[in-house]
Amino acid sequence: MLRFNASSLTMLDAVFSIAVQAVAGTKFGALLIPAYVLKNFWFVWVLSLLWAGFLRALGYKVGFWWSLACLTILIGITWGWSLLTFFYWDDGPVMLQMMPSVAMVSWVFLLFQVQQILVVRFHVARWVKRLIGWFFAFIFLLCAAASVVEYDMPTTTIIGAVLLGYPIFRLSASLYIRLAKHWQQFFGVDGKI
Repeated sequence: MLRFNASSLTMLDAVFSIAVQAVAGTKFGALLIPAYVLKNFWFVWVLSLLWAGFLRALGYKVGFWWSLACLTILIGITWGWSLLTFFYWDDGPVMLQMMPSVAMVSWVFLLFQVQQILVVRFHVARWVKRLIGWFFAFIFLLCAAASVVEYDMPTTTIIGAVLLGYPIFRLSASLYIRLAKHWQQFFGVDGKI
């Protein structure tokens, strides 16, 4: 199993797992109730489809296809990495876990898209935009805490989701900014960029 067997990472996983389990048993654990639904991969997948549909409704047809294609590639990369590192054969195929979690990576990707495409363009005070960004981070942390409680997911898996989702978002966003006009001409679609 690929976990680098570093004692500091094992300690980090154990400390955060114990802390989250302890908080989940208190009154603050009630905050995790909606997160048990939110952390589900199918829920974030439907939200991503709705987000892509929202982009299409605004007239961003290239952005619609970009969002769907990037999410599909991201899911493929996550599943491929998990197959490479955690798949083995023991009287049949065995998959130990997903590292990083597909749902957590999808949440990171979706929240960064909404933050950078929609929230940045709001005509409100800067502190409101920051508050929305902090709210998105809070949603992600709730989903992560619910995953730790229900699946005993290691903290390094959650950190891995952020470290995979954010750079792929930045890469795909830079490709979109640089090549959207070319894609629009190549595929022959109209609409905004």
